[in-house]
Amino acid sequence: MLFVLGIVARLAAVLGMVFILTKTLPSMPNKVCRFFLLFILCVPWNFVVNYFDVRLLGYHEMDWTGASIIALLFATFGTFWLRQSPNSNTP
Repeated sequence: MLFVLGIVARLAAVLGMVFILTKTLPSMPNKVCRFFLLFILCVPWNFVVNYFDVRLLGYHEMDWTGASIIALLFATFGTFWLRQSPNSNTP
């Protein structure tokens, strides 16, 4: 039962993050703002997902270094490899 609850909680966290990103990223004025927004949102999101993983799925706990590295990779990927929407103010 905890395994199913862990999967549902993780899915809810991912859907919440996707909702936040779809509302904020299209209006980012440039890549620097987009990078910092992604990084600032991803660090606490990593801790939320890690909390569900530790409490419900039995994984090991992540520290600040791991959360920062994952957030840095995600922010870099989201800034430089994903296309920006045509509504953005950047070319």
